[in-house]
Amino acid sequence: MIELLIVVAIIGIISAIGIPVITGILEGIKEKSAQTSLQSIYLAEEEYKSINKQYYIPSGGCGDQTSIINTNLFDGNITLENDNYRFCISGSTTNYTATAYRQKTGGTNFTIKHNKEKNF
Repeated sequence: MIELLIVVAIIGIISAIGIPVITGILEGIKEKSAQTSLQSIYLAEEEYKSINKQYYIPSGGCGDQTSIINTNLFDGNITLENDNYRFCISGSTTNYTATAYRQKTGGTNFTIKHNKEKNF
């Protein structure tokens, strides 16, 4: 019986240490995915500008534009999929800021601008 209690205690200690570590790793993966998506938006905007002589700016303010970006900027070839972040592009035809904003409160938002200035 004592052996069983010791095993249960060890499992409890490992769980208490392991769960926060795994959660931190998963958060880092989600953030990196959002940053990679912003870099994809940057590249697509540069290609769009080289063809159309202006940047692509969706109408309607900077709400959740993820599906609009997938359809209009990426032509459906690339899909921004991140359950934790939403994406929007704001600005004008000569400059823009693309934002990945966290759905959950307390998360980090990331941006990249037309001049490749970014906060990540």
